[in-house]
Amino acid sequence: MPVEDHRRAALRRAAAATLGEEAADTLMALVTPAGQDPATRADVHGVLAAVDTLDERLTGQLAALDERLTGQLAALDERWEHRSEAVEHRLTAAFERGIRAAITAQTRALVVSLLVSVVAIAGLAFGLAS
Repeated sequence: MPVEDHRRAALRRAAAATLGEEAADTLMALVTPAGQDPATRADVHGVLAAVDTLDERLTGQLAALDERLTGQLAALDERWEHRSEAVEHRLTAAFERGIRAAITAQTRALVVSLLVSVVAIAGLAFGLAS
């Protein structure tokens, strides 16, 4: 027996007065609207079968996506490792060149200073001896 709209409205008001607005809204969402047949077991089983099929498809697609992403991440990790090693070697070489240049400049300055000191001392020694 179909339920008329004015009876549904009366049920909504009674549910709101007794259970509260949120519970009444939930109840009305669950009650079949006027003029529509309630769902049968076959309808529910059909929907569940469709959901299971969709779940299987999504599971397969997610597994394929996970496999692709894992492969791409592995490739990126390998590329990053090679590039980081190359950058490390370049930085090490640049640092070693800088150290060599600094030691060479310091050694030249020290040798020149020592030679100037030896010449000055020799000049003073010969100058005082004469």
